[in-house]
Amino acid sequence: MSKIKASRRLAAVTASAGAILGVVAVSPASAYSVHNVRDYNTTIEGGNGVRFRTAPGYSTTVRGLVASGDKIRVTATNPGGFGNCEWYKVTLRSKSRNGLPAGTTGWVNWTFVRTLVDKGTQGC
Repeated sequence: MSKIKASRRLAAVTASAGAILGVVAVSPASAYSVHNVRDYNTTIEGGNGVRFRTAPGYSTTVRGLVASGDKIRVTATNPGGFGNCEWYKVTLRSKSRNGLPAGTTGWVNWTFVRTLVDKGTQGC
């Protein structure tokens, strides 16, 4: 097999694997899937040291902590296992009780977001 044919075959296999796995390797910022949702206001619920992350996932950088009662605006979700909305992209609507400034954007695990709208309208 010529180098050109081998190169094309490798590109086709890589593209197929990416399509099957849902991976897009355009840039590091797009390494995770995001579903935009109808923006809605809600609050953090159930924790006083909830990790506020730079990207969805347990191994991502922690930007700071948010607390129960902190006001947030949900703008997107990241589907986790089984198509569930495991991570929510949120913006702080006011200063966090733990000191993060209003307007800070980050990701929190869905278990700490008070849900005020039906799950089906959240994008997953």
